[in-house]
Amino acid sequence: MIQVEIFRDSKGDICRFSIVGHAGYDEYGKDIVCSAVSAISQTAILGLEALKTVKIKKKIKSGDLWVEIIEKGFLEDNIRLKAILDTMVLGLKDIEKDYGKYLKVVDRRCEG
Repeated sequence: MIQVEIFRDSKGDICRFSIVGHAGYDEYGKDIVCSAVSAISQTAILGLEALKTVKIKKKIKSGDLWVEIIEKGFLEDNIRLKAILDTMVLGLKDIEKDYGKYLKVVDRRCEG
């Protein structure tokens, strides 16, 4: 199962997220759940990295992805940052609706 954790700050903005595990829906290379989660999350990361005033830390390896927002950027980039991340969450939660046995999305507040 893939476990997605979305962490939000006191304003409700996403401050970090992690995606861990493998879906196990099908064999490696044919697993549509893993492919969909990877496509959505990695496209979101590409979008974040394209924002000039946003800074992130990331770790990506097979079955383990972690991203932390270091700088939210100036006004326009911050608006885009929120749109990218919120859209990513919408996509992941939509996959969870149909494939909940293989994907769990948990949305929570950051500590501190």
